[in-house]
Order: sequence, then C-alpha cells, then structure tokens
Amino acid sequence: MSAELEQQLRAAFGRLPKPSREASARARSAALAAIGPSGGRSSSVLVLVFVAVAFAVGAGAAALAATGNLRVDIGARQKPARPVPTRLSVPPRSHGLALVAGGKLWLATRNGLRIEGMPVSAAELSPRALYAVVGLGSSLVALAPGNRRPWVHPTGGRVAAASWSPDGLKIAYVVARPGGYQLRIIEGDGSPDGLLVGHVGAVKPSWRPDALAVAYVDSRGRAAVYDLATGKPRTFDTQKCVGRARAVAYAPLGRRLAVAGVGGVAVIERWNRPQACFGLEQDLAINGLTWVGTRALATTDNGFTGIGRSAFRGYRLTANAQLDGTGGATTSKRLRAVAASSDGRPIVAFQPAPGTVELAIVHRVTPASRALGVQKALVRVHARASAVSISWR
Repeated sequence: MSAELEQQLRAAFGRLPKPSREASARARSAALAAIGPSGGRSSSVLVLVFVAVAFAVGAGAAALAATGNLRVDIGARQKPARPVPTRLSVPPRSHGLALVAGGKLWLATRNGLRIEGMPVSAAELSPRALYAVVGLGSSLVALAPGNRRPWVHPTGGRVAAASWSPDGLKIAYVVARPGGYQLRIIEGDGSPDGLLVGHVGAVKPSWRPDALAVAYVDSRGRAAVYDLATGKPRTFDTQKCVGRARAVAYAPLGRRLAVAGVGGVAVIERWNRPQACFGLEQDLAINGLTWVGTRALATTDNGFTGIGRSAFRGYRLTANAQLDGTGGATTSKRLRAVAASSDGRPIVAFQPAPGTVELAIVHRVTPASRALGVQKALVRVHARASAVSISWR
C-alpha cells in the first residue's frame, strides 16, 4: 500500500463519527488476535486492521439502526407541526378572548365564562373580561359566568358592532335601524340608552383612553369623533390619504387616532395639526387595524389586486410625526381580522380553507419579515368567514 493511499484512508476514517470506547476495543482485540503476534505485523497490515475495526463498528451501528435501537439522522430535523386546538383557551397574561366568525361566537375568560358556536351579530368583552355583551336578535345582551344574563336591552334592530369603554361604565354600539345605522350609547349596567349620531357606517367604534370620546366612521366614509363633554361630533378629512375609512382605533395611551381605509393609514394627533399619512400605490382590502404599542400600528389585508397573498403590515409613528412602514409578512391564507393585547402582542384571524377560521398569536412585523410567523395557534373553528371580529382583554 502506498504512503499516499494510507494517508487518504487515515483522513477519510478520521472524518467518520466516533464509535463508543467499548465497541472500538472489542473490534480492535478481535482483529489483532486474527493476524497473530505483534512482531510480524507490517504497516500495511495495521492499516487493514484499522479498516476492519471501522467496518465492524460501522456495521454494528447499521444493525442497531435496522433494529430500531439506534436512530441515524442525516441533515437538520424539522419539528412536527403542532395540531391547532379546536377549543378556545385564554392566552397567557390575558383575561379573556372572543372571536365572532360568520355570525357565531367562541369565547373564553379566566373567570369561567365559555361559549362555543353561539349565533350572534357582534360581541365585546368588558375590561378584565368580567362580562361580555353580544348582539342577539334585536337585542343587546350582557353575559356573565354561570350562564347568567344580567340584563337584556331591546335595540330595535341588528347590532353590527359594540365597544366597551376603558373604565367599564359605558358601551358604544352600532345598530341597524330603518334608514341606516345609528351610533348609540348605553351604560355598562344596562341602564338608559341614548342616541349619539343618527347616520354612521357599520364599523366598530373605538373609545379614547379617558373614556370621554368615541371614534367612529360616518355615513360618508369619514373618520369622526363624538365628544361626550361637549355633546358634539367632529369629522376629519382623511379620504385624501386613506380613501373611504374602514376602521378607526384610538391608541392605548394619549389621544392618537388611527384610521385605515382602502388606500392607506393615517394618524391624527391633534385637531389643529396635519395628520400623519402612509398612502399606498394601489387600493388594499384592509380589514383590520390595531395598535401594537403607543407608536406602532398593524393592519391586515388581502393583498394588491392579482397578487393572491394576504399581508400583515406594520407602521411606526416617528418623532417628527411621520408615519413609516416597518415591513410586511405575507401568507397564502386569507387574513380576516387583527387585534392586540394590552402589552402589544398581535393576534390574527385567518382562513386556511373555505368554511374554516383559525386564530393565532403571530410575530410582530420587522423590516426583515417575509412570511407570516405563527407564535401560538389558539383555535380552529368551522364557520363561514364573511365577517370576523376579535375582542382580546
């Protein structure tokens, strides 16, 4: 055997996985016993012994693998996908979660309130998820643990959306009445109901953090705010930036109001200051808007025309009152709604297949985001996804 070949063999065997010490010793002893006393061993014979030892150990490993006693993997192993729960549970650091999909409600709270598949037109959890209020037929109904209904209020029409004030004392809701939708207000204990605005859009209202004003979309598709202190509404001309408004959301602190429409996102900080605008080159089917911090926003949409991919997009309000995009994560599944917890964790509802809706906590958008990443799957339900809303406390 040439010296060059011997060096190549040694190098090749050096790259092999190391066997156990016991297996190596048994193989080496058996091979040396087979070739006789040490005085007659040449270097070529020793190389053959080395080959035999390696072969014996490798054959043993292969046999063990074949019997199932040893697992041999090549390449990186992928973790199997966890099954999506079919029963809704409350996420950590949360009080409760409610999902309305296709006119049915799935709800779970820490204090024991649970509903699965109840026909409703709208649902909203109170602060700390102590109660829930739902649109049931032509009534607004409060729900509590123990299958209790503390109060039922006839609304004279179908409730399209409801929003509980941060202090828990008032509920703003949108109801269908002859001639259009109305924005009304009722006390949290079901006491007298009053009209705020006679003609509005069928969009969920949003309370200012101090509970002294409520934002809504008027009948012309403009963002507006009703001030409870003055008893007067005020509209904003956001259509140059966002087009017809589809969602409004007050920031968790302060007085920043976000508005999302078919053409972009706007943020209004003061009555007498220009709005921050992030316009889009093409109209998007934006169907969700939420704050994921005091200066960060997220939206869901079903993509530009012809792309066929939905997107979860992020925005940030800069120090000089500009609104910048922070990236977008896409998915082939149709996104239906978005919400965020008090600590900024985003949750989305998406439609993986017709007749199925899934709810999941997802990763926040960064400039490096590409595909939408699911952090924790929460529930999969069978429902038509014509209209989806989320309430997370």
